[in-house]
Amino acid sequence: MTKQKENKEPKKPDPSKNSSAGPAPVEPSREKSPAPPGTDSAGGGVDYKDKWLRALAEYENLKKRSEKEKSETVKFSTQFLIMELFPIMDSFDSAIKAIEKSNDRESFLKGIKMLQGEFHRVLEVNGLKKIKTSGEKFDPNFHEAQGKIFTDKFPEGFIAEELRSGYTLNDRLLRPALVKVSKGKEKK
Repeated sequence: MTKQKENKEPKKPDPSKNSSAGPAPVEPSREKSPAPPGTDSAGGGVDYKDKWLRALAEYENLKKRSEKEKSETVKFSTQFLIMELFPIMDSFDSAIKAIEKSNDRESFLKGIKMLQGEFHRVLEVNGLKKIKTSGEKFDPNFHEAQGKIFTDKFPEGFIAEELRSGYTLNDRLLRPALVKVSKGKEKK
């Protein structure tokens, strides 16, 4: 004898039979429904606030770490430039000792000019450029006029004399050159 499986599902109403009571009520499914948002499958609460606080703490730590790295970068950004200047400082020390022992002005001047050249080379390698002045057209973006003078050497509006050098660093103005601008030939 074979037993037939009993259908445990409730009988569905026959749509052909018209009931005046309206649509038949739907019975809830006996299958387990997925957990609603904000809870785990066991019905316990998954704390979104806890996750949010952890993410916020992680973000704050990242922000602090980034600020520290930025601070360290700024603090030590000149380290390599300074290391390149050590030989020049050593040469100045040696030159001063040599001057104390000798009165040879010519060799002293030659040594100082060599140091100046090396110093400028190190700065140029690191992006520093001297602004051209003498004989150049006056440009208020790079030159600061300290007066005008009559001269036969340069036409009006051109730089006749440099009073102080100006510099750019990687094409950004650090200090304008102080200059005197030509008024042209003096009219008699």
